[in-house]
Amino acid sequence: MAIEHDYFGIIDETASGGLAWADSADLSEQVVEVELQADSESAVTEYALDAAAALIQALEGFDSRARDALIAELSSQASATTTYIDENVEKLGDSLVDLLVYSSGDIAIDVLRSLQLLRVVIQPDNSNEDEVFATFDYSISPDETDALLTVSFDIRGDVVNIDTHDS
Repeated sequence: MAIEHDYFGIIDETASGGLAWADSADLSEQVVEVELQADSESAVTEYALDAAAALIQALEGFDSRARDALIAELSSQASATTTYIDENVEKLGDSLVDLLVYSSGDIAIDVLRSLQLLRVVIQPDNSNEDEVFATFDYSISPDETDALLTVSFDIRGDVVNIDTHDS
């Protein structure tokens, strides 16, 4: 059974009894894929759907929060952010300069400022404060690398994790 929400309209039920909804949103000069996925329709509350809608409507602010969290991780050599930057600087070599939107001379900051937000996945069935509610997947060059830098938020909008993985 599908459910209806003021912002999302009809949210379709998956074959396994969960929920799925997808659309795109504009962020500055790029289009971002937005997905809502829930493993269990019964675990999705109206509050979680309202929080998901608010997150999408405030996408620019959440993107800024995510980027601030990435910058904060630069002080640790063992962080996912530093590892992502180091691996991509090595992999892309001189071609990295062509991908940078900003050129301040600080390669780490320039990479972070040049990341593209590719996808936002919201999990409204994870509405407890200790669960990942939304993930933001970033890439420096989606055409040249599968490596993603992912920033996770809880339902309150706090960053709870930063990790790397392949798309």
